[in-house]
Amino acid sequence: MLTLYDHPNSSNALKVRFLLAELGLEHERRTVSMATPRPADYLALNPLGGIPVLDDDGFVLAESQAILRYLAGREHRDDLYPRDVRDRARVDEFLDRFATRLRTPFFRREAVMLGWTLARGMSAEDAEPEKAAGIEPEIAGNTALLDSLVGEGGAVLGRFTIADCALAPVLFRARTTGYDLAPYPRLDALADALLARPAWAAADPAL
Repeated sequence: MLTLYDHPNSSNALKVRFLLAELGLEHERRTVSMATPRPADYLALNPLGGIPVLDDDGFVLAESQAILRYLAGREHRDDLYPRDVRDRARVDEFLDRFATRLRTPFFRREAVMLGWTLARGMSAEDAEPEKAAGIEPEIAGNTALLDSLVGEGGAVLGRFTIADCALAPVLFRARTTGYDLAPYPRLDALADALLARPAWAAADPAL
């Protein structure tokens, strides 16, 4: 049995649930508080405290990008995480670029819209949506850069892969919180395609 330690409002957990739904894998969900410090029993599984963690019959794995790679490999889904070394490198390149550079600016806007704080996680009481209008011009260059890096036709790299699973929660949050993607046509088309997939609805998306 697969067990996913997650939280409905975690975008990192959501990307894993998206892939689990694409793979048709049954799993148990166990909710972990987003407030810090994390519970001691959870820190025993993941000393860094990040959400999510996957437990596959005693094999415990943290870090959402690593979990995406593991699940695709576990199911021998070369279409989602290619076996060919160069095709796989392109997926890894995007995942690394996204995690190390491109994700953080989007989260600046999400934090004020959704009320994220380190101490309490997401809380409507901490939301400051009026600040989003000032943040959007500051992150426009990053959004345009991401738009230039994704492919046309409704997939990051030309066909659906785990790279799309990683990006979908960010596009979902952008759309749901009113970030206008129309000036970024590839991202706008990608959001249309990814959020229309049956597995996306099955992943139980939440902010």
